[in-house]
Amino acid sequence: MINPTSKNYIAAVVSFEGSTDKLRSCLDALRNWTPKIIVVIRDNEDSAKNIIDEFNMSVCIHSATTTSSRWKYGLTQVNTPWVLLVRSNEIITGQLRKSIVEKIKNNGDTPCQYQLKPTIIFLKKRLKYSLDWHDSQPSYLTYLPKNVATTQYLKKIEVAFEGELIRYNEDTISDCANTVIKKATERADCLAEVLTNSNPYLLFIAGLTSSIKIFIQAYFLKKGFKEGFEGIAFSICDAHAELLGYLRYYELYIREKKTLRDDLSVLKKILVIKLRDIGDNILCTPLINNLKHHLPETSISILTWSYSKAVFENSPHIDQLFDIEKNNPFKNNKKILSQLNSSNFDLVISTHSGKTASNLLLKINTEYRINNYYRGRNKSYNLITPESDYYRSSIERDLDCLRSLGLESFDRKTQLFLNDSEVLAAKNNLIAKGVNPNKKKVIIHPTAAVPIREWPLTRFNQLIQKLNKNENIQPIVICTESEYLRIKTLLDDIPDLIIFYQITVRQMMAIIHE
Repeated sequence: MINPTSKNYIAAVVSFEGSTDKLRSCLDALRNWTPKIIVVIRDNEDSAKNIIDEFNMSVCIHSATTTSSRWKYGLTQVNTPWVLLVRSNEIITGQLRKSIVEKIKNNGDTPCQYQLKPTIIFLKKRLKYSLDWHDSQPSYLTYLPKNVATTQYLKKIEVAFEGELIRYNEDTISDCANTVIKKATERADCLAEVLTNSNPYLLFIAGLTSSIKIFIQAYFLKKGFKEGFEGIAFSICDAHAELLGYLRYYELYIREKKTLRDDLSVLKKILVIKLRDIGDNILCTPLINNLKHHLPETSISILTWSYSKAVFENSPHIDQLFDIEKNNPFKNNKKILSQLNSSNFDLVISTHSGKTASNLLLKINTEYRINNYYRGRNKSYNLITPESDYYRSSIERDLDCLRSLGLESFDRKTQLFLNDSEVLAAKNNLIAKGVNPNKKKVIIHPTAAVPIREWPLTRFNQLIQKLNKNENIQPIVICTESEYLRIKTLLDDIPDLIIFYQITVRQMMAIIHE
């Protein structure tokens, strides 16, 4: 006769459920008669791992969030025909152990599962009736011969085992609240496999209806009303988890697009809309660099104002540039929309939810839209970004679009890409203007896109004169040709001041680079 407790004949797969004290009791009850015990935990559950190591038992780390998923993974790590599938908050009593051993001795050779019905302790009270979460999987004694690899199609047999499987569920209402949140996420994941509805009102009605049914089932059909306070508390918690599961589904899978976050490889083409001035466009380059870093196979395109287009030219991270006129953004509107729609972008990101950008975003055919939050003007999106602190930098607000995809930035540095001829031309321009190559150079741009943001020109006058007193410093002013009419008044007090103004944006970039 085969010894049912001999090595390589029976094992236990224990799903860690959160309480280290209950885990210790569970392992203590198993170790004297189950030679092989595997505990499945999630990453960063170090306190549980320490207890498992203390008992000198095997540990498996897996990302599974449900009990059944942890059992499924644990089964791949054992090679015994008989396996106990239990939770870490369950205790197998001595009498039940004897019944299990007897069943193993007398069992035939048919693959099957024997359900182990629990005696439940809830809020520190032993319940007369089995009030268990409605989607909870029972614990099993499983027989898996070598020719059977999964429990999915095993015959389930009900046997009245002697003894008890005691399950210690939540001890306090606070524990119940934590379990409700956990169960809500599990149910949201299950709903994601069957639901396609994205209407929050219909989801709420469906969730409310389902939760009422679950309350009736637990409180009346399972006789929770006979358990007094504990029956009321459990029935409410189980129903509440169901309703929250629908809301959690909407939050994770509709608002935050969890399915997309889990597989960003579906994003083959991304368009970034940056309808801002030159400075803001330069500050957008970290977003583009980070997108390309995380999604190297994805094509990235930019839509910007025509005069800002030069900022993005020559970038190895950008595959295509589109531009529109700021003074007349709706000129050739049909043409640009036709070009954009023919590109079949999978994701369109508007980094600043202005009126023009939002209108374009709404009309571009794409599955995913990000319209970065800005003072309540975010609209036309289906992938949400968090509300941003108005006083955070423009770089950080742009990188919020990256975070909406579940990604984090690796570099916040701005990048501009100049070719060799542009750099050489800048050197020649500096020489032609009489710039001393041995001096430290201070580049000054005294104007802003909006006058209210400008420092008074008289202050720049004073600053430049003060810099000129240092023999090792040479101040240089750069501006556009239209701004020169105002800037040239500086020459009245500083006649030898070097001013670059009849230059393009890229020439200006090259001069600053040098």
